[in-house]
Amino acid sequence: MHSQIKKLIPFWLAKKLRGGYQKTSAFILRGNEFYCPFCGNSFRKFRPGGIDLPVIREKHIIGAGYRLNNVCPRCYSLDRDRLVYLFLSMKTDIFKTSCKVFHVAPESCIRALLSNLPNIDYTAGMKYHEGYYYERNTNKLDITCLQFEDNIFDVIICNHVLEHIKDDLKAISELHRVLKPGGYAILQVPMSKLIEKTFEDESVTTAEGREIVFGQFNHIRIYGQDYQARLSSRGFIVKKINPYNEKWDTDLDKFAINPEEDLYIAYK
Repeated sequence: MHSQIKKLIPFWLAKKLRGGYQKTSAFILRGNEFYCPFCGNSFRKFRPGGIDLPVIREKHIIGAGYRLNNVCPRCYSLDRDRLVYLFLSMKTDIFKTSCKVFHVAPESCIRALLSNLPNIDYTAGMKYHEGYYYERNTNKLDITCLQFEDNIFDVIICNHVLEHIKDDLKAISELHRVLKPGGYAILQVPMSKLIEKTFEDESVTTAEGREIVFGQFNHIRIYGQDYQARLSSRGFIVKKINPYNEKWDTDLDKFAINPEEDLYIAYK
């Protein structure tokens, strides 16, 4: 029902409605405990977000589920968006050098940041509309058959997308194909800490069934600890990074990222 209502509301009206709510929420939660790097505001806490489902708890799926301190009340950035920002700002030179960036199913906060930088040649694309809002000028694409030439992008951001794609290995191959040698891709997915092999079940086809089995109405698998090997099997050189384990030189707690979520950075 929620996704059907979204379809009926024009993007401009939804954006206006969200804007009014965001200003009120941000004012109520203002403070100094937490900081959002996208909107530049500080808060005493972020808003809760996510869905609490049994399968998420049973499989201990990181990057899914309900978190109390998750959503920025001003710009709606999530913990996983702020994790991507921290990597880009602290471990890359993306904000200083010219580069071509491909952003799949673009999060609005990351898109607003990168698309407005003069040094970045920014391309965004998405595969599906249902249950999500995207800017009207976002290209529709098939991530398993991209229309781009080989070796064209310096950076790819594909944040919590592959769990929606039926042939994810083909999509990974396509991302590898369009990435330049020496480039990198941020390829985040929700992942179980408890299962070794990625779980799929093609007999589960309804939204209700997928929510019960996979933890979200439009997910079609639960990634296991073989995710890095899946990326490597399509040519990527993968580095798993955890900011807390590596003790990045910043106060990570103030960004309210999930300490258990690892970054998967895939190089070509």
